[in-house]
Amino acid sequence: MTTAPHPIDLEVLAVTAPRVAGERALRLWSDPGDTSTVDRDRDVHERARVDHLDHRCRRVAAYTWGEGTRPVLLVHGWGSRAARLAPLVRALTASGHTVVSWDAPGHGATGGPAGTVLDALAIARRLQEQHGDFTAVVGHSLGALFATHLVREGIRTDRLALLSAMADFEGTLDGFVAAHGWGPRVNRALRRAIEDAFFDGDRDIWKRYATVRDADALEVPVLLFHDVDDPLVPHAESVRVLAAMGAGARMVGTVGLGHNRILADPDVLERLTAFVAPVRAAAW
Repeated sequence: MTTAPHPIDLEVLAVTAPRVAGERALRLWSDPGDTSTVDRDRDVHERARVDHLDHRCRRVAAYTWGEGTRPVLLVHGWGSRAARLAPLVRALTASGHTVVSWDAPGHGATGGPAGTVLDALAIARRLQEQHGDFTAVVGHSLGALFATHLVREGIRTDRLALLSAMADFEGTLDGFVAAHGWGPRVNRALRRAIEDAFFDGDRDIWKRYATVRDADALEVPVLLFHDVDDPLVPHAESVRVLAAMGAGARMVGTVGLGHNRILADPDVLERLTAFVAPVRAAAW
């Protein structure tokens, strides 16, 4: 894992050499940390049917569970992998669904470097070609932002479920900078480095790929879950998403589950599977 530069050193560098400061901050930003399979998820990981997709010189690990008809697509978050959505896989396959997911570039069994929302869209299109239209697309954390973009860009699905969603990239970057004790100069330098390294210098990415962009134009029902005690993505983020999506969205709030335990909560899983199953859609 990349070691963080000293805050004062990077602040000074951001004045004299902002591009260099941005590149150094970017190395830390781009490190997802340990994304190995943990013991509690190992049974799900080992039951998957594994495929590999060639994408931009990477072999992307893709997974399928279950024998249902139309599949459900799961999108994991930053510093995670498909197998860490194991509680969702268990619940959805037990309800008769096929579940499809993948390890994002730089995560799990997929080689690096880390990718972007653009990689997620390209991979999801390949999976849709392979599996057909999705009954639902489900995303967690950064994966919720990605999942929304997939649907906005034409991934066909009946419904969209978002857990611990962030409203946009900007809040994530601001929180990352603040957590490392950096100030506005490093913030600006890191923004430019991300734009240049991953998006060909596009300065509009912070709005273009936001969950809330054109959210009211989504033509599928949306169900959000978010814990009021989430320490990583504030509950207010999903409140913003809900407001942007309008009448087509509903939100379920939880207490005491934090950012990740929400994925395994029995009530959340019951509501999610009821929402995903078209014949039981009234229960959501």
